[in-house]
Amino acid sequence: MEIIPIFTPHLYAISYPKTYDTVWNEEISSFFEDVEFGKEDEFQRNFKLWSDPSYLYDYFEKNQIYLKDKFWKAISIEDAARITMQKAFEFEKLLIENKTNIESLFQPLDNRTVHFTELIKGKSKYDWLRLYAIKIDSNRFLITGGAIKLTHKMNDHESTRDELKKIRKNKKLLSRTRCYRW
Repeated sequence: MEIIPIFTPHLYAISYPKTYDTVWNEEISSFFEDVEFGKEDEFQRNFKLWSDPSYLYDYFEKNQIYLKDKFWKAISIEDAARITMQKAFEFEKLLIENKTNIESLFQPLDNRTVHFTELIKGKSKYDWLRLYAIKIDSNRFLITGGAIKLTHKMNDHESTRDELKKIRKNKKLLSRTRCYRW
């Protein structure tokens, strides 16, 4: 994997190999050796997808069962796509405006966690948009992925389940190698 600076020294993002699959083997460090990397990091990739009407329409059409839930008030596919594009613009603007105080926009992934310490899994959320990250140090985060979260629990949807896998595997790699001091 490659680590790409977004807002140095506060926010970084992972760039995965082009052939990336969330079902990594346990030895992910060897998995990434001699692999061609994609052009986008996870920050760019997510905001690009969240701003693409075709992608969003397809995504919400595929997940329309979740939109019919009373929590989402039976929002239409078209409205979900339009709202997501607007929220993505606002979310990215918020991140840019707070780039020197990025920690104010992140919280522990587990809502029961009280202390946000080094190498803890975290999230930054804006409505149903999520960026998932690992806290590297004070006011320093590494984005491992992102998703549109339509379910209460991450394990209840394929895309957020994949994000859990990515963040766990990356945390394990960082813990094992101690390569996170940039």
